[in-house]
Amino acid sequence: MSTDRRRAAARHDDGAGGRLLRRLTVALALGVLVLVGGLAALPLLATQPRPAPEVTFVTASGEAAPLSSQRGRPVLVSFWSTSCGTCLTEMPALVALHQRHAAAGLRTFAVSMAHDRPEHVLEFARLRALPFDIVLDEAGALARAFNDTQVTPTKFLIDGDGRIVRTYAGFTDFADLSRRIEGLLGG
Repeated sequence: MSTDRRRAAARHDDGAGGRLLRRLTVALALGVLVLVGGLAALPLLATQPRPAPEVTFVTASGEAAPLSSQRGRPVLVSFWSTSCGTCLTEMPALVALHQRHAAAGLRTFAVSMAHDRPEHVLEFARLRALPFDIVLDEAGALARAFNDTQVTPTKFLIDGDGRIVRTYAGFTDFADLSRRIEGLLGG
């Protein structure tokens, strides 16, 4: 093959490779825009009231508590795990929040994730004298019912009409959560 033909073939390859690179760059840019748009919408989604799922919590003490039986009072559903550092760091704040609002009507369900060993969850709750209802979600059915929750901690605040009014994923803004609970309690 002559030198001119090799140069022409190389230019042709660079042209096709360049077009492919441009297409990949455009596709990547569009993907980033979709991701950023989706992330920007999360706060809006977290504040739009929507019906809570029809589930029954079975507490560690054996009580079956259908969510529908909690109508008229705010409910906080907190998904957590004993292997989640953020969950463990936030636990004292969750305890304080519950203690501050329980007498006025707040019901709190702390739902352990399916990957968490039940004996670890129960021992953690016992050692720390957690004052709210502990729920073992061994099959993951509750997490699936609540938007297929996989990130811990994730909290769902439910109003007295059975609507999820706020979702907190990751570190929780407990001041905001407390204000919202007070609003739901009428005070």
